[in-house]
Amino acid sequence: MESGYIKSFGFSALLEVNNKKILFDSGTKEDVLIANLTNFGINLSSIDAVILSHNHYDHTDGLPAILKLNKNLPVYVHKFWEKPVKHKGIPIPPKNKIIVKEGGQLEELGEEIYITNAYMSLDYGGIYEHACYIRTKDSYILICGCCHPGLLDFLNDREKLGIPVKTPLHIIGGLHGFKFEDKEAQSINPYIRSIIICHCTKDTNIYKKQFGEKCIIGTVGKTLQF
Repeated sequence: MESGYIKSFGFSALLEVNNKKILFDSGTKEDVLIANLTNFGINLSSIDAVILSHNHYDHTDGLPAILKLNKNLPVYVHKFWEKPVKHKGIPIPPKNKIIVKEGGQLEELGEEIYITNAYMSLDYGGIYEHACYIRTKDSYILICGCCHPGLLDFLNDREKLGIPVKTPLHIIGGLHGFKFEDKEAQSINPYIRSIIICHCTKDTNIYKKQFGEKCIIGTVGKTLQF
């Protein structure tokens, strides 16, 4: 954890792309989200959009802190958002909720932002999740909330999204119980620039063994530039 930040269960990441501030997931606690963003020098009212990966409270329940200061903030969710789930997060006001019906570019946020299709996992009785790709000058970044359906679903979505499969890739986020088979890791390793594991990732040692120095442990308050 970086100095001055508060550690708490949940996941949230601030993306800054072409002068837009996009919050990917919002963690569990409003006060923690406010404190950490403020410590980073972010005015909560300056956030342009929120993307929520899946409807679990540890990824959604910090959201009211942002909505109080930005009542018209767009909040992007997948089309299965309202299906019954365990550990469900807070309701999203209808005026803020934007449903992503299928994967593709979020052109209103910029040509660099892609949302994957939503995939289903049997975790906790069933949960749907989507992820986000960001295009940089010479690579792509895949950011995941918990990766409940498995990382391969989101990686395989690149072809549907028009993302070249052999382009260098950074992976960031919670990976839950997913792990690569050794042959899969060897196949993708040449294109992986970094894999930054956060939140719920269980098989840390396996990722370190498979990807070596490319595997980095994500910490609260850490800034990454690509």
